[in-house]
Amino acid sequence: MAAVRSQEREKLLDFLEERLRWMQAHCDEIVIVAHSQGGFLAHQLMTRNGGRNQSKVMRLVGVGSGLKPIRLLQQLRRPLVWAVAWMLPTASLCLVWGASPLIEPSSSEIAAGMLMHMEVTMPALVVPLAAQSPQFASATLDSVTESMERVQFGLLLLGDMTWERWAAIAVSAALTLVCGLTIRFRIRPKVETLFALPPSNGPQQLEWEEYSSQHDMVGRMLLPALPHGVEQEATPALGHPLGDHTRYFDDDGLLTRHLAARLLTDVESSTHRSLDAGRWAETVARYERALRKQHDRRRCFQGVLMLWVAAGSLTPRMARGATLVDAVIGSWQVLAAATVLLSTAFTWRGRSSHRKLVAMLDAELRGEPQPAPSVTIVAPQHRTAATLALAIGAVASFLGSLGLTMLSGLQPAWSVRSPGAPMIAAFTLAALAAATGSGYRVRRAWIAGAGLFACLPALASSGPLGSTAPAWAKAPGGPLAAVVLVTLTLALVSLSRARLVHLPEASSNCSPSVATAGKALPHCRRSADDVETQVRTGGKVAGAPRITH
Repeated sequence: MAAVRSQEREKLLDFLEERLRWMQAHCDEIVIVAHSQGGFLAHQLMTRNGGRNQSKVMRLVGVGSGLKPIRLLQQLRRPLVWAVAWMLPTASLCLVWGASPLIEPSSSEIAAGMLMHMEVTMPALVVPLAAQSPQFASATLDSVTESMERVQFGLLLLGDMTWERWAAIAVSAALTLVCGLTIRFRIRPKVETLFALPPSNGPQQLEWEEYSSQHDMVGRMLLPALPHGVEQEATPALGHPLGDHTRYFDDDGLLTRHLAARLLTDVESSTHRSLDAGRWAETVARYERALRKQHDRRRCFQGVLMLWVAAGSLTPRMARGATLVDAVIGSWQVLAAATVLLSTAFTWRGRSSHRKLVAMLDAELRGEPQPAPSVTIVAPQHRTAATLALAIGAVASFLGSLGLTMLSGLQPAWSVRSPGAPMIAAFTLAALAAATGSGYRVRRAWIAGAGLFACLPALASSGPLGSTAPAWAKAPGGPLAAVVLVTLTLALVSLSRARLVHLPEASSNCSPSVATAGKALPHCRRSADDVETQVRTGGKVAGAPRITH
């Protein structure tokens, strides 16, 4: 209705304007809070006839507003925008099909050479130095040289592509260029003026704010862009990422507490009485920042874990000659199960953490004693070294496990035991690397346990019989154990020196006792308790006027 049925939309706007006229006759200042499609209707109401409805409206607050998607649907009715919307997917499909020989091992010299290089280096990682004969070293060097020549040959010729694929790439580039120029000179200038509000005819300019969660598909659309300063920082919402659109006003939501801080500020400015709105707003802002950081860490952790799962599932299939598409199709069950499990686990953890921090926020606003900080993260500048070390250890363990498996099949006389233990270590180290890079604290016992799994083949296996070298020098998996132990030692040293950050950070607006012992000063406790009583009962506090809907 909002996008295409103009008559029904105008009737609804007439009704809303009539209600607004009644409010203007009974109120001094008006704040409009509009959710979802209401954000579009409220914006339309404020732009009617040059802004005639803005006389007493001081602020327009959009929450998960449908303004952008509805405007986008309206713009799709324009032939030029409709053409661009179809040309961009067509250009993407042409590029994928045309460039596929460059990434498919079956038809790309570059990919085939890289896979050959990996197959050659895996046995060298697990075969002990004492067991590496001159013939083995010469064959390894020859294979490495051949793989590099294949990669260079592929880079020079860009694969054996037919003229049809080159034509598809050219068509993709041409369509992309045409779409870019059309958007830049024909569409974007008109879009930038779609959302501009006319100047207010009242005593002050209308403030416009838009709030949405990180995952709200309606309110967090990137395009078309709103005027500068309208979109606020992402609001932490309680619920599944796809269900955030309906959870903004839950009891455990941060947005209601944020809007309460704005309400207290408005009351203070109009009555010139102190309700301690500054402390309320600062406290809510601290917890909002803490929840945003937690959200970013969780999503980073989840994304890197999913990347490791995808790499572990697709690499063996592609090493056996399967194309990228075939590998994805063959591993769809593993990828789908990992996506569902990770999403469920991280969403559950996010809800639990959100509720816990909101309960701490309410306790602090009431002036109650605060427990120890619930969230401890590693400072961003102290994560890089440990993350890289753990990631290198994970890759080495993964390749070493594959090499041990190949070695056990090629050399039955060798006693290769526990070739799958380094694979377990690889998955563990990959998860720990993702956690460390995301800022989580990693227990040293987990790193030590993963290192033990990586060293099991070297401790339990034995090399060829009749060799004069000591047992430790000819045990398969010795080089793997050495590489993993060095990387894990570097990771442990880096983690032991890392600086920890506690969230939410301590408040500085009240006395030091608020940040240390968790005891608020009398005026902080009184203002928080009085504000809570006022919001719940609608009564008067410290001479302030009655607050009603």
